[in-house]
Amino acid sequence: MVKPEKQKGYLVRLKVLKDETDLLRVDIELYKTSTHPVIRDSLFDASIIRASKLVRNSGFTMKTFREYIRQGCPKHFRRELYRIMDDFDREEALLAERIKKLKNRRDRVIVHMDPRFAFHPEREDENRVDLEDIEAICSHLERQVAFFSGKRLDGK
Repeated sequence: MVKPEKQKGYLVRLKVLKDETDLLRVDIELYKTSTHPVIRDSLFDASIIRASKLVRNSGFTMKTFREYIRQGCPKHFRRELYRIMDDFDREEALLAERIKKLKNRRDRVIVHMDPRFAFHPEREDENRVDLEDIEAICSHLERQVAFFSGKRLDGK
């Protein structure tokens, strides 16, 4: 899928994304089964942080991984591979509102504790994230990791 000189970088990046996506899924499942409110809150916040850093961050994200692959893809694979990666781009665009919600919650309430948002219960709706938002993003990431790990998208 990538030129030989990019193979090592591809595998290292893929492993990091796979590990982070697996950890996100574990956080989600632990959140669902936990009954202790402090643990649930911590797992929920950890899930928000992990999910948002995997899709929208100034550092390494799934999107930058796709760009890395585009740049290192041999010509004879480009047509088919670019079509699939364009599909992932479109799917991510459909998740844009959910991604924005995650990023806002992470930035405003969890990480930076922006006083304009974090300490005003009346503004809670502006920073609300539901478990379904995190799960949708996690599923999106899992499909990409599976594909880039060599599994077919059609499940065969």
